[in-house]
Amino acid sequence: MDRREHPYLPFLHDVKAPARYLGGEPGEIHKDWDAASCRVCLAFPDMYEIGMSHLGYKILYGLINGHPKLLAERAYAVWPDMEAKLRQHQVPLLSLETARPLRDFDIVGFSLQFELTYTNILQMMELGGIPRWSHERGEQDPLVIAGGPVATHAEPIAPFIDVFLIGDGEAKLPELMLTWAALRDAGVPRAERLVALAKLGGLYVPALYETVLSPDTGLLVVEPGHPEAPYPVERTFIANLDEYPFPSEGPVAATETIFDRVSVEVARGCTEGCRFCQAGMIYRPVRERGPQQIIDTIVDSVRKGGYDEASLTSLSTADYSAIAPLVQKTMEALEGQRVNVSVSSLRAYGLSEDVLDDMKSQRAGGLTFAPEAGTQRMRDVVNKNVTEEQLLETAQRVFSRGWKKMKLYFMIGLPTEEDEDVEGIV
Repeated sequence: MDRREHPYLPFLHDVKAPARYLGGEPGEIHKDWDAASCRVCLAFPDMYEIGMSHLGYKILYGLINGHPKLLAERAYAVWPDMEAKLRQHQVPLLSLETARPLRDFDIVGFSLQFELTYTNILQMMELGGIPRWSHERGEQDPLVIAGGPVATHAEPIAPFIDVFLIGDGEAKLPELMLTWAALRDAGVPRAERLVALAKLGGLYVPALYETVLSPDTGLLVVEPGHPEAPYPVERTFIANLDEYPFPSEGPVAATETIFDRVSVEVARGCTEGCRFCQAGMIYRPVRERGPQQIIDTIVDSVRKGGYDEASLTSLSTADYSAIAPLVQKTMEALEGQRVNVSVSSLRAYGLSEDVLDDMKSQRAGGLTFAPEAGTQRMRDVVNKNVTEEQLLETAQRVFSRGWKKMKLYFMIGLPTEEDEDVEGIV
């Protein structure tokens, strides 16, 4: 589209960071709207700067647009100043690629990362011209779907979502889109289409279930309310991540983002069993990407995006079975390009001396460790298998090699937490 005629332009000068709403970034993918069998707007219920750093969002954007019959565009939650302008000028929330209202898409898909974004989802649906309650949507309204880790905690937002994708979305979203489009084109009513989607597996359709009070526990539980509703709903699981290559193409953010770097998922799942970690439970068992695919993706992404940092990412990156040669070969592939290599989500005892030496011998980035709690008692409660001695030893190993900073992740508000546990962080 000609962005000189963008519907936001009359008031865009009155909002902060207007570039986050316009699209047109390098690497943005444009496909023929009319030639696509099914069109999805990938709606991230948080700010552009956060959504553009999200790995799963990038994976789905590349996957869908790589399919000859499918099309994906993007939308993000808006800041309060932009929301006020949209309401004042009666302009709907638009996609970035073609400035189409969310209501024009066949499917609108939300990424569920945190429960606190639920209200943003309702805001985006309202601004996008979509009825918020699923039972109010008619034959011509978009199918509203949601996936991500919090899809396993669906009930608080279930009345507003037509379909939840449970598990690994890459394996199910294209099938969902093609099925929905085929049934729509065949004239199948919306209610029957929802039943057909539920039968695909890995999809929870709230309209086909009901919540009842369990006489045994006194808790509300979900049970089938339709004779054809699968029960239980099995998650979708990808056994081999290499069958779904990590994308090296895609939009390069128009503004500064929270993680302005190439981030590549080296593995999915975790063996540690920390008691607070939802992702460590729902993405089991551990699956790894092949080292060469990871390296090729990083090199290609750096070349196309101009990034100066590459991050090896997973729930526990140090547990990657070939972490030492992966770090070494990644640095060799990036030699002379002035690109940092960083490793995230580390255990204090996770990296060998050789890996630390390799990282420091070149342009190495930061190291991030996650002790999570400030006292040994609290770490034991959450099954975080690290001692204060190991943390201090790790700090000595890191700083003795010339690093200037080491990032530590902590949490407060854990069960059984006392004041001394919080004070122990300091």
